[in-house]
Amino acid sequence: MFASLYIPNFTMAAALRNLSEERETPCAILAPHSGKISKDKLPLLAVNGAARVTGIAAGWPLNRSLVRCPSLKVISADPKAEVSLREDLVCLGESLTADLELTAADALILDLSYRRAPKDAILGELSLDGADLWQGFAVTPDLAHLAARDRELHGSIVTPADLARLPINRLAAFSPQGDTLTILGWWGINTLGDFMNLPRQALAERLGPEAGQWHDVLHGKHSRLLRLHRPPESLAQRMEFEDAMFTLDPMIFSLKRLLHTLAGRLASRALAAGLLDLRLILESGEEVTRRIRLPDPQTAVEGMLSPLQTWLDSLRLEAGVVAMELDAEATFADSSQREWFGRQLPHPERWAETLAQLEALLGPGRVGIPVPGDSHAPDAFILRPAGAKHSEAFPPRADRPDCPVPLTRYRPPRPVVVAHEWIDRRPVPLALLTGSHPGEIIARRGPFPASGAWWEPPDGWQRLEWDIQIESRHLLRLVLETPDRWQLEGIYR
Repeated sequence: MFASLYIPNFTMAAALRNLSEERETPCAILAPHSGKISKDKLPLLAVNGAARVTGIAAGWPLNRSLVRCPSLKVISADPKAEVSLREDLVCLGESLTADLELTAADALILDLSYRRAPKDAILGELSLDGADLWQGFAVTPDLAHLAARDRELHGSIVTPADLARLPINRLAAFSPQGDTLTILGWWGINTLGDFMNLPRQALAERLGPEAGQWHDVLHGKHSRLLRLHRPPESLAQRMEFEDAMFTLDPMIFSLKRLLHTLAGRLASRALAAGLLDLRLILESGEEVTRRIRLPDPQTAVEGMLSPLQTWLDSLRLEAGVVAMELDAEATFADSSQREWFGRQLPHPERWAETLAQLEALLGPGRVGIPVPGDSHAPDAFILRPAGAKHSEAFPPRADRPDCPVPLTRYRPPRPVVVAHEWIDRRPVPLALLTGSHPGEIIARRGPFPASGAWWEPPDGWQRLEWDIQIESRHLLRLVLETPDRWQLEGIYR
């Protein structure tokens, strides 16, 4: 069983959390703007319940809202309050289970599989100070996430049939920037029930695998693993001693224990220590501190211990040590390889710097991942940002046929002179007179016409393709581009 906790109207709830006297007053938050729109025409980003009662809704322009409700008060969004409210929501979820996912800024998903108590006993008394809290339950995490976003389903265990009446735009919780919902609106699909009644296979063929996955989610056939939320773990440690230490050996032994713990925490994060802070608390109440910046980021205990031990060896204390504190500043490890069987970690922070240098050299919009464009033209491609996800940079293409004989393309195509004749107003190639593979054409398949952008004359293109075999038994692709340009595009291997 999975549960979802959702804070409706999150931005407004956070802004009013510390303004209790304003909660009963109609309030609104303006959407961010770039200065091109006058302030009185800015749309509303969020409104509270008192403003919603007057008929105002998010998206209304400010001037129209003030006509409807002259007492409307405009307040500012509070990012710090939003962070605080989100942290309180996470703490509330962690009080129930450690297996939780921060699905969105305003929602959590909890895995309650190991809780034997009934759901009413687990979540019945949950609340957040200054904010509403909606709850949803289902056998899959995504169904619970959808259920929590509907007030009428609050606190109930949801089945796929219970979601049929919800509007189709609820699927935006899974893909807020996709075009699939727009296409479904063009088709007249208004509710989740309408979407669930569509055939899954045909839906995936027309709209892609994302629509098929939504179909599985709504029917309860897709149950994914949670992306577990783990708060950042502090690297600071403290060790107190029952008896004060005056000699070097026990201090080195205690320091090694702290360094082993530090090395484990760094390894779990794939990081290294670039700076060490060691603090010794003496019986007299005084403190002795030392900050050591390592010449190379270290992950091994020996590499971190050596400079600290050198400092301790030269230290002369007037009182015994009763406590020891160790902290570190984490960084990425050096990417150089200094041994045969040990590989250092890479520098992912340099990737962004490299991209920035390339874009400065080549110009904006000229750096990215080339992916096939929405065209059948040869070598048609577009550039996707280098930071895009794999599914965005390499979208699925259903129009790529399987070819048992791979084609090695010539880049650029090789111009040739072709002996040909005209039959039914179409050229028929007979022999290659020049180029890398001259000879008589003994077999041919084609022509295969292709064209595009005919509605834009400057960018229009038209071509004829043949697969040919010459006397030397080589299989080639021959292309005629209008008006009269013959070229070899590749060879089949």
